Amino acid sequence: MNHIESTDEQAPQHSWKNILEPPAKGKNKARYFITPVIIGIIVGVLSLVFIDIMDFFTRLSLGVVAHFTPPRSSGFGGGVESRYTSAPGYPFMIPLVEGMAAFISGVLSYFMIKNPGSLGANKAIRAYHENPESLTLKEAFTTLFTSAMVLGSGGPSGREGAVSMVGGSVGVFIAKLLRQKPHEVREALAIGVGAGLGAMFKAPLAGAIASSEIFFKHDFDIETIIPAFAASAAAYLVVATKVGFSPLFRIGVLPVHNFELRYILWFSIFGIFSGLIARFLLWVFYYISDLFKKLKQPIYVTALIGGVLAGCIGLLSSYAIGNGYGWLQLIMDHKISPGVSELTLGIICVILAMSLIAGSGASGGAFSPTVVIGGLSGALFWHFAKVVSPNLNIPIAMFVVVGMMAVFSVAANAPLSTIVMITEMTGSYGVLLPAMLTVGIAMMFGGEHSLFNAQHDHRSASGHTNS
Repeated sequence: MNHIESTDEQAPQHSWKNILEPPAKGKNKARYFITPVIIGIIVGVLSLVFIDIMDFFTRLSLGVVAHFTPPRSSGFGGGVESRYTSAPGYPFMIPLVEGMAAFISGVLSYFMIKNPGSLGANKAIRAYHENPESLTLKEAFTTLFTSAMVLGSGGPSGREGAVSMVGGSVGVFIAKLLRQKPHEVREALAIGVGAGLGAMFKAPLAGAIASSEIFFKHDFDIETIIPAFAASAAAYLVVATKVGFSPLFRIGVLPVHNFELRYILWFSIFGIFSGLIARFLLWVFYYISDLFKKLKQPIYVTALIGGVLAGCIGLLSSYAIGNGYGWLQLIMDHKISPGVSELTLGIICVILAMSLIAGSGASGGAFSPTVVIGGLSGALFWHFAKVVSPNLNIPIAMFVVVGMMAVFSVAANAPLSTIVMITEMTGSYGVLLPAMLTVGIAMMFGGEHSLFNAQHDHRSASGHTNS
């Protein structure tokens, strides 16, 4: 019988003497504070640049050309009191401005980016696993401009694509500038991505968690979380100092005082519903992406086609124009009360338009439209629940918020950071219990696929070590 003898030498020795000893000079300071804070500040500034460019194109392409003012979420100047138009004054201009923006995006990507045509976050994930130094500032700044233009011109795209590329590229650049080790360069990429997400969605804690979760399907790179706290907080402070510290959405107090047993049943069923919605979204996304690949045309051609078609889809439902956050804000504010047919059409249109923009290679991401799909799905499910149980006193805002979490958790294979992110985005910690239940069940019915096919299952599959 083999016997392994445990000795005190196998474990670090601790006593009051060495606990009080000062740390070695410079020990971990660069890794855990200096480098992350520098990355966070730069990413925060670039996030503000992204917001300004996006707002410029929104005023120009949608406001001046199409006579359309989309609603905003409360955290970016929207809410009950904000002014908006329910439909474009010149609807025929929407396909034109979206197509033109997608075309210019495709041209710039064709000449400035080595491997154009993928979601920005997916590129950052692939670089993390394969070659962090493949993320360059030139490609990041190109993506920042093209994504802001496409989204500002009405494309139902996501902000996370650009900020992931920018954050990751800045992280790699700063780490190399400071002559850090290869594994620290990879770590800097991850915390840069997290800083961008934390700043753009006013969710610094979720950004830090995402820096360790988003790269894997069933694992975490736990070593990135501590430095990511500093980076994400710094980026958030830079952005919030200008745009305000209020959450992205305002939902007020959710009046559910007694969480009854039947509520658990409703949110369990909602978990199944959300998982199936996410599976349908992923099927449409990859089906349309494959169709564009079969065309075997330059990216600016496919992007033009995708942009024009997405604009045509937007004529069927205004929810499919821009990021759609404002519509969710209006639903939660009870400013609008869309019915079952309008919500169903909106979900289908956002799925199609997002897939056309992203699948055709037009610059952007998938977070914002997927969150909108989840929120609309929550509002739709609330109508079903009210038909079955007319006395149900769960507010529609609770289903909207939980739907945001559940659908994107499945679509991105990132349940933990998504739950924390939407909680921070809404400032509603009262939804955590139903959200955890719904997300857990949704993940069971959502399958193994993800919007980010560059994710690896586990850290061991990534082929790198922290050394």
